[in-house]
Amino acid sequence: MKHRLTFILGFLHLTVALLAQSGQDSILVMAKKWSRDKNRNIVYSDWTAFKAMTVGRMGLDLPKPSAVSRYGGNLSAQSNASGFFRIEKNNGKHWMVDPEGNAFIGISLNSVRKGSSPQHERVFAEKYGTDAKWMAGVKQDMKTAGFNMLGSWSDTAAIRSYNQSNAKDGIVYTTQLSLLAGFVQQQKKNDPSKKEWPTMAFLFDPGFENYCRTKCEANKNAASDPWLAGHFSDNELPFQNNLIKEFISLNDPGSAAYHLAINWVQTKSLDTAKLTKDQQENFSGYVASVYYRIVSAAIKQSDPNHLYMGSRLHSSAKNNPYLLKACEQYLDIISINYYGNWTPTPAEFNAWNSLNKPFMITEFYTKAEDSGLPNITGAGWLVKTQQERGIFYQNFCLSLLAAPNCVGWHWFRYQDNDPTDPKADPSNNDSNKGLVNNRYEIYLPLAEKMIELNRNAYGLRNLNQGPLKK
Repeated sequence: MKHRLTFILGFLHLTVALLAQSGQDSILVMAKKWSRDKNRNIVYSDWTAFKAMTVGRMGLDLPKPSAVSRYGGNLSAQSNASGFFRIEKNNGKHWMVDPEGNAFIGISLNSVRKGSSPQHERVFAEKYGTDAKWMAGVKQDMKTAGFNMLGSWSDTAAIRSYNQSNAKDGIVYTTQLSLLAGFVQQQKKNDPSKKEWPTMAFLFDPGFENYCRTKCEANKNAASDPWLAGHFSDNELPFQNNLIKEFISLNDPGSAAYHLAINWVQTKSLDTAKLTKDQQENFSGYVASVYYRIVSAAIKQSDPNHLYMGSRLHSSAKNNPYLLKACEQYLDIISINYYGNWTPTPAEFNAWNSLNKPFMITEFYTKAEDSGLPNITGAGWLVKTQQERGIFYQNFCLSLLAAPNCVGWHWFRYQDNDPTDPKADPSNNDSNKGLVNNRYEIYLPLAEKMIELNRNAYGLRNLNQGPLKK
């Protein structure tokens, strides 16, 4: 894959280095960090200043934004076309490659689906009326903000219908299969005695493999769809929990998970009262390897053409070396939902960049005071304005563009929470997460900052500037 640069890299390295030394490459954004206290109550920190790098502050004379294919791939960086999305490593960097063979960065928007509150339904009927008109509006919003893909939890039926009528200007998308989550829900419904079982214990139920095959087989028609980038198998599975303790606490001789934990402890001579972090992570890594072996086989059996994009790791699971090793063995892309820091840390980047598989950040966001929403729930940090949400976005994504193993990111999410929704999950119902508000109106100050970064993503990644990694 050949990358054409129209400027002198040495000069640009020097320019950015000098700007970094002078502090001119960043601005300060006031933000409050979201967290939970020891009683699991939601708390915000005090307003604190955080440095943010932006495209405009880099001091670079960027080349004209790359011309892109109908899928959004970089037409000036071409490789072999396979008819489907795939992964390629070139000159030390991983890339997604679009069906026509063009280098592709997955710049995605999550949860693109119609709101279900009475307000959402009323506004949808007034503004769009039909799914076809709505998806055309979504496509325009994607262009306004510079997105080229839709992520997890999106309305795949509406997307596929739109693509059938717009073959030359369709929408790249992903699926969320919810394999273990669906199986757990089914088993708890069928056997109420298992209502309190830990989620990961159901992985070792002898019926799980067949459930996965059946669920994936029902989706096999998607195997021929060039607009489909790939599949997620689940979301935020609790790999970070003390699974040894959870499995042993079942105290059920009929449970395969119980026997696994007992045998593991005995074989390795572990003291369950003094389990170390490494011992817990080692066991979780083994559990993850069983999970990924089962689900990847089922996904690839019914759809060998598309990428398996993992289960959207979160919390400390994203930093467990044993778990990441399991991901390397079975995944095409390691997906990570990221919260808790202004950007991923140098240690995290070092770990993820050392893997032999690429990674993608599949959730991140901030919320703003000027939305008028309470902004209590949801793990994103709080800033003051929509423009500052956009500045956060640029700073976060610039750090990702400097990571050779990163192949994209997914903003969470399409639409704000509606606090008036009587059916909303109380733990996640009142925050400014969206690219659009509850009247399906795009936040232009946010979108303007997003597209400034997104339309330059290929040129910026080709720079591979060291100072971007700070």
